[in-house]
Amino acid sequence: MIDVRDKPRQATLDPKLKELFESDTQEKKGFVYCALCSHVVSHIEQRTEVNGSHDHYFVNPHGLEFHVGCFDEALGCAISGQPTAADTWFPGFLWHIATCEECNAHLGWLFANAEASSFYGLILDRIQTD
Repeated sequence: MIDVRDKPRQATLDPKLKELFESDTQEKKGFVYCALCSHVVSHIEQRTEVNGSHDHYFVNPHGLEFHVGCFDEALGCAISGQPTAADTWFPGFLWHIATCEECNAHLGWLFANAEASSFYGLILDRIQTD
């Protein structure tokens, strides 16, 4: 069986992410992929800590549970919707929906505040790494 990560879809990659992908080693280590279609969405070096931790567990108002990992950038994600503070998990941050640019799967959220600080909260069971 061929691993689709051997030939990720690069046509829609953000230019900055595409440059990183093409300049990385032949083994293509450290990339973060959409678990559904294997589109490159980030790099493991983009992992960050927010409120003292990379990963967080949350429950939304509908009772859905999420295990979220924080990333400085996720350039393979598309951002949609108006920013909202409703039910935010990170006080002071508004959120937008983040989806895979290739297959539109919901991968998490972009959180941003008034000081122009931002990060992505990606749902860890919806992404995969090398």
